Amino acid sequence: MFSLRHYLPLAIATALAGLTGLSAPAKAQTTMKLATATVNDVQVEAIKYFGAKVEARSNGRIKAEYYPGAQLGSNPRMIEGLQLGTIEVYVGPPAYMVGLDSRFQVMDAPGLFDDMEHFYRVTQDKEFRDTFLALGERKGVKGISLFVYSPTSFATRDPIRKLPDFQGKKLRVLASKLERESVGKLGATAVPIDFSEVVSALQQGTVDGMRTGLSVFTSMKVYEVVNYVTTTHEAMIPEVMMVSKAWFDRQPDDIKQIIVEEAAGMERHLFDWTSRQQVEAEKIWKEKGGEIIQLPEADRKEMMQQLAQVAEQVLSEKPTDKQMFEMLKQAVERARGK
Repeated sequence: MFSLRHYLPLAIATALAGLTGLSAPAKAQTTMKLATATVNDVQVEAIKYFGAKVEARSNGRIKAEYYPGAQLGSNPRMIEGLQLGTIEVYVGPPAYMVGLDSRFQVMDAPGLFDDMEHFYRVTQDKEFRDTFLALGERKGVKGISLFVYSPTSFATRDPIRKLPDFQGKKLRVLASKLERESVGKLGATAVPIDFSEVVSALQQGTVDGMRTGLSVFTSMKVYEVVNYVTTTHEAMIPEVMMVSKAWFDRQPDDIKQIIVEEAAGMERHLFDWTSRQQVEAEKIWKEKGGEIIQLPEADRKEMMQQLAQVAEQVLSEKPTDKQMFEMLKQAVERARGK
């Protein structure tokens, strides 16, 4: 005769056996928001390339979400998001982080780098790289990648064909004192404006031009507002990828290792990508009716001498800045010998 009393233990045992045969539950998925201010450039390539690599290696434990074009706010707001842990990954010029540590501006120093390849070798110098990327850790941001955007140029309403043409211009710059003083040394007025607002500032006449890279001008379609680019190449534009330290520290060791390895591993890819972008940007600017100008060699030599003096002065005001600048110059010389 069937007895429920005999059936229940058997049913429970069967259910437990079934459960033990199941695989362990999947680990929880973590969302990684990757933010940057730009569009269609190497900063966007960085977040997408890095995000895809981390997603793949984590077997889906990390889910990447991409927010280019300042969707999560201006550069200062995105950096605050890193500190608060509301944004996990940010890419942008380190000059935006001078409010966290003034040493972030040292890589903007003019006259240090022979070309983009030389800059790349400097970023691979372990002594300098590790120190530079760690500058923001006490403020809640951890550097994981360092790469080049492009050489510097000026896009302006009126042409800058010789050094005196800088006189009286209002030029958009980043937030660092070094860049402000450098533009001032040329006789122009430096106007710090966030990247997300610069096109409207050009349209409204708030500024007469901007200093950044040629590929920025084309990705932002600046050729619809101004016609002239002067390729000064007095400095290189550095880029950093930063993560929220609080978020990073919560990750398991294997995920931390994936993040660090993929961030460093993408840098040659980004170098090759942005090198191609420079060639394409020059072509686009000309196709859109813009003119590309080079200063006379005598003017450029004079400009470099003036700006080198500014860099030494500004980066010697604080002992910590001076120490970091000396470390950078040593890395520059080591890279030059390779």
